[in-house]
Amino acid sequence: MRKEIETLAIWFIPVYIAVLIVNVLMTSFLDRGFDVILGEGAPLSIRLSSYLHIMRLTGFADNLVVGIWLFFQAKKRDGRKALWFLFGLFAHLFAAIIYVVLTLFEEQKASNISLKQDAL
Repeated sequence: MRKEIETLAIWFIPVYIAVLIVNVLMTSFLDRGFDVILGEGAPLSIRLSSYLHIMRLTGFADNLVVGIWLFFQAKKRDGRKALWFLFGLFAHLFAAIIYVVLTLFEEQKASNISLKQDAL
């Protein structure tokens, strides 16, 4: 399980940093009013709308990484792939933590059962 968590970290951390950088850049564009992109005559509603759409799309990238990671983890363990993917999209790292805890609990339960059977 350690290797899987490392894989998540390898994908999640750079995406999260990229999202932060894009958000900082977009905030500076908002401060300048998007005059560079849309021109000085663009209405404020278009400028704010464009900013919010870009922020929403980039902010969703790290959720997508967690969802895809959970999808492949559930696929390896013959779990409900779509359910874990959606949970990862909406619950973010909380979903990954829950998945890891449940997986470790199931592995420990299986090892305890096998130890009891060996003792008999």
